[in-house]
Amino acid sequence: MVRALRTMTTTYEDLYTSLGYLFYSIAASDGSVRPPEVEKLKQLVKEHWLPLENSRDEFGTDAGHYIDIAFDFANAERMGSDEAFARFRSSYMANPAQYDPSVRELVLRTAAAISSAFAGNNKAELTRLSELHLLFKDRT
Repeated sequence: MVRALRTMTTTYEDLYTSLGYLFYSIAASDGSVRPPEVEKLKQLVKEHWLPLENSRDEFGTDAGHYIDIAFDFANAERMGSDEAFARFRSSYMANPAQYDPSVRELVLRTAAAISSAFAGNNKAELTRLSELHLLFKDRT
């Protein structure tokens, strides 16, 4: 039972980490992550992702915070937007069952909100959002 619980928690940590990379790829798609995009992500994690489920890591951290952690890591490392999206895509393709329709909808809403957080959507962000829509469409 403990092993099953740990596996489930690890799965959520992996899911949320990959989402952090995705949301970073949206924010960084135009070459710059701006404070309003970071603030919007943190707001949406708090309002929508943390209440989604109750998994915690071995330190008691809500697994939903792994979205912030991965986003902040990618930003600090100045990871390329394409690399961050590739990390998300790889995780998604390996575990598409983690993304039921309600999770995909929340992912799309979060990505769109981050994209429009600073001066509306630009071409690079719209292109990345289109890639995400196509990825989800191809696997449903």
